[in-house]
Amino acid sequence: MNKEDSSLDNATKERFQKSQLHLESGLHAQEEYAAEIAVPQARISRDYKSSSTSTVSDEEVAELVEAVTRNKAVGYVALFVALASLFVWPVLLGISGIILGVIAFVMGNKSLGSWSVALGFIAVAAYFLLVPYYS
Repeated sequence: MNKEDSSLDNATKERFQKSQLHLESGLHAQEEYAAEIAVPQARISRDYKSSSTSTVSDEEVAELVEAVTRNKAVGYVALFVALASLFVWPVLLGISGIILGVIAFVMGNKSLGSWSVALGFIAVAAYFLLVPYYS
């Protein structure tokens, strides 16, 4: 194995580690994983683990953790607003919950975003269906 093959092998390992980190963070996935809860960690297969250590920088890991945490916070705020809309100011908070839920869904927090949109729609629809009976 010459020096050129070794550098190619290191580049391949580095690309593999970065792609694994992006997959585990859930930022570029087509499906939802447990990225809202789990801290992203670089996984290395057994072949690579024995030959070298992780070359993913701490800055990249910190950036991905911050992005996942920010996405999670938007989802929880959207869910809180949508739940509050069931009890107080259903039109104002319901529409706000729907908008924040769509933002959370687009940012990757699909479950919290979906729940927020659904609860916001329920609050707004219930308000407009029940107002004629109480006016």
